[in-house]
Amino acid sequence: MDDLAIPEPREPYQEISEQARRDCRDRIVAEIPANGEIWVFGFGSLMWNPCFSHTASHPATLSGYQRKFHIWTAKARGTPEKPGLGLCLEPVPDGECRGVAYRLDPATLEQDLNALWYREMTTGIYNPIWHSLRLETGAEIEAVTFVVNPNNRQYAGPIPIAQMAAIIARARGEYGSCRDYLAHTIDGMAALGVSDVELDDLLELVDEILA
Repeated sequence: MDDLAIPEPREPYQEISEQARRDCRDRIVAEIPANGEIWVFGFGSLMWNPCFSHTASHPATLSGYQRKFHIWTAKARGTPEKPGLGLCLEPVPDGECRGVAYRLDPATLEQDLNALWYREMTTGIYNPIWHSLRLETGAEIEAVTFVVNPNNRQYAGPIPIAQMAAIIARARGEYGSCRDYLAHTIDGMAALGVSDVELDDLLELVDEILA
């Protein structure tokens, strides 16, 4: 695959301002459900490495979305020179995404929300919304859910799997390699009893490149 053409982001990496992050966070806080609980849905690295305190966690299902490697990462799992690919939630009418729901700890709420927003809202590629989840217990809750913003410069959209593998194989950022991010996601999904043949095939291709 040495001669495989690898696409690049259409625009340079750019972070949003601290004020924009704060305004976005405050909008979500202003819409807290009547019960006063803040739940967060983890579908990628938050499944195995949450950056906040929590008082409960449960396997949960989000309807109407699927996890996809459709965004560029030029900091966490890549660099501006060699960006990687990250996960996002794409709207799919009949789709489902299995992940983990966390109930934030009221005692450390402010610092935990700040940590969450710093990690997930660096560039504005996600649009945080309140969305219903179905817990493994059968209960329905409202949770903060980071869905993709397709108008953001970081949005990559669908890419052929061979090119995705080439991008992921070469990329490494502040949080480690893009390959390990993919592998940990697959492991996190397996712990929840789910799998995705597209992600399994993608990891196989990445490891063939790195072999």
